[in-house]
Amino acid sequence: MAFVLTAALVVAKWSWIDAQARTVVALSPVLEAPVLTPAVEAVTGEPCFTDTIIAGNPALVVRPPGQGSWPAIFFVNGVVTEGRKLPEVRRLAEGLARAGYLVVVADLPGLRRGEIRPETVHETLEVARTISERPDARDGTVRLVGVSTGATLSILAAGDGEIAQRVSVVAGVAPYTDVRTVLSTATTGHYRGANEEMVPYEADPFLAGVITQSLVSTLPPSRDRDVLLDELEEVDRLRPQFLEDLRGMGAEARSVAELLANKDPERFDDLYAGLPERVRAKIEELSPLAGDGRLSVPVELISGPQDKYFPLSETHAVVRIAPQARVTVSEALDHAELDFSVRDLQALLLIDGFVVRSLSKARL
Repeated sequence: MAFVLTAALVVAKWSWIDAQARTVVALSPVLEAPVLTPAVEAVTGEPCFTDTIIAGNPALVVRPPGQGSWPAIFFVNGVVTEGRKLPEVRRLAEGLARAGYLVVVADLPGLRRGEIRPETVHETLEVARTISERPDARDGTVRLVGVSTGATLSILAAGDGEIAQRVSVVAGVAPYTDVRTVLSTATTGHYRGANEEMVPYEADPFLAGVITQSLVSTLPPSRDRDVLLDELEEVDRLRPQFLEDLRGMGAEARSVAELLANKDPERFDDLYAGLPERVRAKIEELSPLAGDGRLSVPVELISGPQDKYFPLSETHAVVRIAPQARVTVSEALDHAELDFSVRDLQALLLIDGFVVRSLSKARL
């Protein structure tokens, strides 16, 4: 799984051999190997798990045993219903704490109910700032590690002028960088390529559901909007009646409904331009390429060649705001999961190289 990859990203500034040893410690709870995991548990201290509130957001904090300060990691989830309670996340946090890290996983607004909105971005910044200010966070810095939308949120946070100086590394798995590409792909099955041509792309239907939920959340607050959002959590977000319900909520909602209903890629740009200005402004807050943020910290990203949600070009586009970023592509990665059925040794070696480079670039 991608959690295995992201764990290796943050082990830093030890010798190569020591880094490998600490990586084994970090990954052992995730791998749940019959011999390895008990052995690691026997030689490392038991981490301390605490459910708390950080910058107003429910959060899991996992600390190494003992007292003192530790290098801090903010692990940023994507759209995950279970949030910080996802077993894989808790096991990863445990492993990293056993390896000597202070780990925070926060439930950012919207992610557990299937949406990303400007408040999600804002709270990512606030949580990152608060983590860096903790007395048990070493040197007042934080490492941002994210998966999927969480990787995008990490990029947005590291590009913020106030937060940038507190971030020591950004590592991500399969982010998106241009929200317009995501919207177009989710609704029309096409996106605009480097030469302005419309490129076909089949995304998992889950993406359309997330986009629907996210777009509706950008509409002005109203009882009708809130009722619809609550209903979208309980029923099929792609049901035919949904668009009729949305059209009945006024002119702004109708423009969103027309964009969501459109299947013609040639109409997408006009429909996007026809959205209310404040709706477009909120949407573009979710896009790293739409702002002025630039990343000066080490950046390592990885994606599969045929991601089920975002075109590979979305990961490569990060170099436009982070020229030093390095992107690794491996057929052994399926969005947030390792594909163990891949028999191509080269694909697996690419992942190994990605991990080794990340170990050398990260800094404590």
